[in-house]
Amino acid sequence: MTNFSNQNENSSNQPSNSIEQKASDQAANIADRAEQVADQVEDMPNRVANQAERASEQVERASDQVSDQVQAAKSAVTEPLPTPPKMSGNQATAEELLKRLNWGEPALTIIDARSREAFNAERITGAMSRDQVADATESSLEYQRDLYVYGDGSNQADEVVSQLRQAGYQKVAFLQGGLSAWKAIGGPTEGVEAFSSPAGAKV
Repeated sequence: MTNFSNQNENSSNQPSNSIEQKASDQAANIADRAEQVADQVEDMPNRVANQAERASEQVERASDQVSDQVQAAKSAVTEPLPTPPKMSGNQATAEELLKRLNWGEPALTIIDARSREAFNAERITGAMSRDQVADATESSLEYQRDLYVYGDGSNQADEVVSQLRQAGYQKVAFLQGGLSAWKAIGGPTEGVEAFSSPAGAKV
């Protein structure tokens, strides 16, 4: 004979057991999450410290880079700037004159001490004839200007050099070798018989 009383009792206990199991599972999940949160909170100072350390390292590297850039800029500024060659003395080589012209030197004048016919035939590019010197010294030729004088021989040049120094010009140099030395290093010439070559071709 079926025991309805036991069946009823078993059926009434099943929902209760199921609810208790769910509640237990939820409580376990909540406990796990609470433990995870606690672990995160506990580890937070370490993470913050690590982030702060990385940020400090980045700032230090950036500071080093800025310092290096500043040092490089200072070095570039303090390096001596290149300066054009100066007149070497009472006598000068064709190489010296050509180097100065290649620098774009405005503060020098070249004077041809030869005859007017020789000057017209061929001369150093930009040279002034000895016939033009008198007018220039009275008007536009400054006393501090560097003057280079050349001729066919030293006697011609010496005469013009002497005249210039007597007029008050102290920076006067005789160009050794004259026009021939100038052409030998590829210095440019002009005139009726001139053969011009690029300045500095052989320097």
